[in-house]
Amino acid sequence: MMQISPTGNLLKSATPRRLRGLAVHLGAALACVGLLTDLPAQEEAKPAAPAAAVNGLNGLLPEDAPADIIATLGTLPETWTAWGESITQKLSEFYSEAPNEIAAQRAAIHFLKVKLTTVKTALADPQFGSIHTQLVSLRGSLARRIDVLEAVLDTAADDPQTRVLPAIDKAKQNLLAATDAADSYLDSVQGGAGWKTYLRTADVRAATSGNSLPDLLKQIQPVFDKLENAARSTDTAVRDFTAAPALQTYHRDLGQAVSLLNRVVNSPSKNVVRDQLKELLAGLEKYEAGSTTEAAVQVRTAYDTLRNLAADGGDRLTLALRQHYFNSNVQMAVSEGFLNRMLAKSRTEQGGVRDFVLGADVFGSQITTSSSQFDLLPSEGKAVIRINLTGNVSTNTEAYKSSVIIYSNGNSQFFANKDIHFDGVTFSTDPAHIDVSSSNQPVDASTKVDNIPLLGKLARNMAMDGALKKQPEAEAIAAERVSSRVGPEFDNAVDSQFSELNSKLNEKVVVPLKSDNLYPDFKASRTTDTELQLYSRLMANDELAGDANPAASIADGEVALRVHESLINNALDRLQLAGKMMTDEEFHLFLEGKLTNLRKKPVKLADPQPATTPDADMHPQAFIFADKDPLRVKVADGKIVMIIRAGFHREEAKGGDIPPQLVTVPLAVSLQGEELVLTRGDVFVEPVDQPDNVALQVARAGVIKNKIESAFRESRHPRKLTLEKDGPNPISLHTTEVQAIDGWLSFRFR
Repeated sequence: MMQISPTGNLLKSATPRRLRGLAVHLGAALACVGLLTDLPAQEEAKPAAPAAAVNGLNGLLPEDAPADIIATLGTLPETWTAWGESITQKLSEFYSEAPNEIAAQRAAIHFLKVKLTTVKTALADPQFGSIHTQLVSLRGSLARRIDVLEAVLDTAADDPQTRVLPAIDKAKQNLLAATDAADSYLDSVQGGAGWKTYLRTADVRAATSGNSLPDLLKQIQPVFDKLENAARSTDTAVRDFTAAPALQTYHRDLGQAVSLLNRVVNSPSKNVVRDQLKELLAGLEKYEAGSTTEAAVQVRTAYDTLRNLAADGGDRLTLALRQHYFNSNVQMAVSEGFLNRMLAKSRTEQGGVRDFVLGADVFGSQITTSSSQFDLLPSEGKAVIRINLTGNVSTNTEAYKSSVIIYSNGNSQFFANKDIHFDGVTFSTDPAHIDVSSSNQPVDASTKVDNIPLLGKLARNMAMDGALKKQPEAEAIAAERVSSRVGPEFDNAVDSQFSELNSKLNEKVVVPLKSDNLYPDFKASRTTDTELQLYSRLMANDELAGDANPAASIADGEVALRVHESLINNALDRLQLAGKMMTDEEFHLFLEGKLTNLRKKPVKLADPQPATTPDADMHPQAFIFADKDPLRVKVADGKIVMIIRAGFHREEAKGGDIPPQLVTVPLAVSLQGEELVLTRGDVFVEPVDQPDNVALQVARAGVIKNKIESAFRESRHPRKLTLEKDGPNPISLHTTEVQAIDGWLSFRFR
């Protein structure tokens, strides 16, 4: 007989009587040790510090109202002036000094929600098409602020005790029941009294029945720690003993109670949480203004901290940020009609027939026609594409048996389908299903007595009667033959094609993206009954990503591609231009190399054009890219705005190096005739640091402006794209729409 003590010693070679006595003495000794070493110190409780006043958003908001919203409101036509001014006034008042009462803050947010509803209603009304761009911008910028402000307000006003107390009450009930079960179990084992003292079940029961949460935590934390150590003990006997179901439940319920109690008893002060909420809001507004790395890091740092500090573990903030700043930044929608244009096929095959059916040798010819169509099936978890194959097998055969020949015409119609699943990374397939219906009509017969009057006709009629009697059986055999041939061929062909497609995706997409650190951290797909929708996100732990994009559904035969500015900026960061000096030609070759590696085939960009301005000889010879955010892109109001942070290298004889500048290059994107046109707007140059000599800065800015304007001339690209596909006729895609609004660069093709 063996017994495990609470200290982990294995007692061996003892008689039952001696063992019981030893267990009793050991249990008593452990009880004394427990009383001396495990009871919490009896210190006089210190009065709790007064709780900070709960005042929601007051003191958390930036001083200035969101500049992008105010600017967009200023572009609305006169009929919207009063409406826009009411929002401007409310935002200005709210951000400059939010009311201290939470109810008033919620009322202000509700006011903005009502205005957002107006924007959404106007977007659905064709009469407001002339201000579509402004309305889309307002919808996005208002929705982001409303959702984040509500989440911050909920988090700031959240009381850990109010949120957790119901769960603690339930945990206490569970722990009390688990303590009773542990006691019952320990009463049934030798030396159990010592274990009960060691695990302090009586103290836990008393504390569980009391009202003091700090006292309860002091009582159960050491017990939980003991069981944690026992569960990880190097002594197998100790681990096995504490693995008893009753002790496992006791261990589990202690852990749940400890976790909940810590969130209340050791919760951070309100001021600590509020400081991080303020950091979060300030970082988001900085990011809205310039999409800088510094702002993104500030947001992510504050968010990660709040997940550990907030009473709800940051759940409310997570919902808002996941919707507006952690969302996908590439979206693609492919219509069912486009899939069929690209992939649907029709085939006709001719061949011979050689078979043995119902005791007869069968010879003849057959023609098989088939066509495939793609059907999208609604699915949220992953995209589901059903391939439907329909076809017909026509046969002309001669069946030879003894001295009789039966001539027949056969017709078998088949319908097969096979489901393809796509999770955003890999295609997988289900087995094919096939149904066949066959008809086999005997049309004539021939015998060896055909040339004998009367007897020949009688013999042919008898042969035809026999063939007609066997017609149902012959048709069943014909259906089975078609099914056994077409089904496996269809199954294997589709499996082979999508296996090859997986290999190509890995070779041409996954490997190049990973090699340049551009592989998405998130990929997803879904299907409706009309669209295949693909989503992906490029975002590292210190970056932000896309916003929700309530884009309209595409028409049949269309494809839509949407790219968020965050994807472009996160990709630009991976170019690792920060701190480098490059001439125009070096930068040109650098981009060609990156694109060649990404596409796995040579890419040639248009050669940079020499400057033709009068001061061209004064132009810098190279960029000296800034250490942070050397290139940034903002997409808004129909423009792609490039932001360059760089100094400029220039020979001493021509004025020397130009210190870091912030260069803004707006590029308007539009469709004109058969071309997509990028038109450069006015280039704006300002110093990163305020110069001592203003006149010198003006001269430098002029030189840089002329250089950049010479480099960014109007560019025109064909609206028509050609996509190769299997078969002789490629697909022509026409760009039907291009938009650059609220962070999204969107294309629609037909």
